[in-house]
Amino acid sequence: MRTPNRRLIAITVPLVATALLVAGCSGGGSGAGSAGDAKSVADVTDAQLKGATIEMARFFGDCSDDIGTSTDLSAAVGECATIQTLTNKFNAENEWGITVDRLGGAAWDSYYDTLNSAFAGGNPPDVAIMHGSSLVDYANRGLLLPIDDLVDVADIDLADAVPAAKTAISYDGTNYAVPFDVHAALAHLNVDLFTAAGLVNADGTPKLPTSTEEFLADAKTLEDKTGKKYFAVATSGDALGVHVFESLLDQQGSGVLNEDGTQANIDTPEAIESLGFMNEVFSAGYAEENKTYDAAQESFLKGDAAMLFNGTWVVDQYNGTAPFTYEATNFPTLYEEPGVWADSHTWTIPVQKDADPVKYRAALEFISFLYEHDADWALGTGHISARESVLNSDAYKAAPQRASYADTGLTVAHPVPHIASWPAVSKALIGSVESVWFQGEDVDKALKDGSSSIDSVLGGK
Repeated sequence: MRTPNRRLIAITVPLVATALLVAGCSGGGSGAGSAGDAKSVADVTDAQLKGATIEMARFFGDCSDDIGTSTDLSAAVGECATIQTLTNKFNAENEWGITVDRLGGAAWDSYYDTLNSAFAGGNPPDVAIMHGSSLVDYANRGLLLPIDDLVDVADIDLADAVPAAKTAISYDGTNYAVPFDVHAALAHLNVDLFTAAGLVNADGTPKLPTSTEEFLADAKTLEDKTGKKYFAVATSGDALGVHVFESLLDQQGSGVLNEDGTQANIDTPEAIESLGFMNEVFSAGYAEENKTYDAAQESFLKGDAAMLFNGTWVVDQYNGTAPFTYEATNFPTLYEEPGVWADSHTWTIPVQKDADPVKYRAALEFISFLYEHDADWALGTGHISARESVLNSDAYKAAPQRASYADTGLTVAHPVPHIASWPAVSKALIGSVESVWFQGEDVDKALKDGSSSIDSVLGGK
C-alpha cells in the first residue's frame, strides 16, 4: 500500500544526479537579496499585488482530486491533504487575490531532479519546498533569495523558530527559507502485540528496550509468544534502514562525519557496532532485511510487526487507521544517549532571472501564511512544529500521540550535518551500508570503502 503521505526520505540521489547540471547556475538574478531588492519587495503596493499568480513546487503527493477546493483544515489528515488544504485556504482568503498554482510532475522520488532541471533552464518556481539538508547546496550556489531583509515585510517572526528549524534555514550566517517543521524517525508501536508478549510496564504501556541485548531478548520473546516480527523498517529503495544506522551512531556520541564535517567517521568501532547489531536483528529473523517502504508499512498495519521505524509524517494517518491499539513514541535508546535521525521541511524563494518584486512579494506572503499556519501543518501530519509557541500550546500538547514523542522534538532529534555536500555524502553512506545488506560485503570493508568515498566527496575529488 503506497500512501499519498509518503515524503522524500532519501533526498540524496535526485540532487546528486543533477548537481553538475545546475552548478554555476545562479538563476540569473543579479544582486538578488540586496538591500535594494528588499526595498523593492517592501514597496510593492496592494494594487500591484492584486491578482498575482505564482507557481509552487512541492512533493507530499498529489491529492487535488480528493481535496478539491476544500479549506476545512479540521478534515485534513496527512501531508498531502494538509498542504493542499492550506494552499486552497490561502488562495481563497488572501486579501490581494493572489493565486498559488502547483507545478505538476514532481513526485516525491523525482522532486529534486525536476527542481534542478527548472533551475538549469532558467525558469525555477516562485516558491519551492526544500529539505534543510538540501538547502545549503542551493544557497551556496546563489539559487535562493536571502530573507533576512524581507521577514519584517510579511511579519514573519523567526525568533519563534525552534533551534533545529533555525539551523535548517541558515547558511553562512544568512537565512534562506522559512521553516515548516522538524521531522524525525519514531518508533510506531502495535501495543496489542507488546501486551500479548508480556512486554509491558506496570501501567500497561509498552516496555521498550534500553540496550541492544534487551532489544534482541524482547524480539525473541515476542516472536516466541506471538509468532510475529518484532521490528520492521524499509531498507530497499529507501534510506530509512540507513537512518537506523545513523541513529545508532548518534546514540553512541558518534556520527557519519567528524565534528566539523570535514572527514568521514564511519570506519570506527561505533559504526561497526551499529551495523553489526542491525545485521544480527536481520539474521535472527526479528526483522526482514529486504523490505520496501510500502512492504514495511503494510506488515506493520496488518499486525505482522510490533515496531515500525518510520517518520513523524505518518502519525495522524496511523492513529486514524491502524486496526490495533497504536502508539507513536521516541525511538528506544539502545546505547549511551538518546538520538534519532531528523531533518526539516523549509519554504524557499528561488532567485528569478527577471527579479520581479511583485512575484517575490507574492511568494513571501504565501510562505508567511504557511508559517502562520504551522500549527495546522503539525497537527494535520504528525510532524514536530517548527515554532516554540506551537509546541507550548495546549492544543498541540493535547493532540493525539504528541506527548509520547515530545522529547524527540526537544532533545532526541539529531539533524543531519548542515553542509553543502551532505546529499552526496549521504549517497555514499547509503551505498556503503547497502553493500552489506544486498551484496554480502564484509562490514569492516564496506565501512572502510564508504569512508574513502565520503572523504572523496568532502575533498571535492
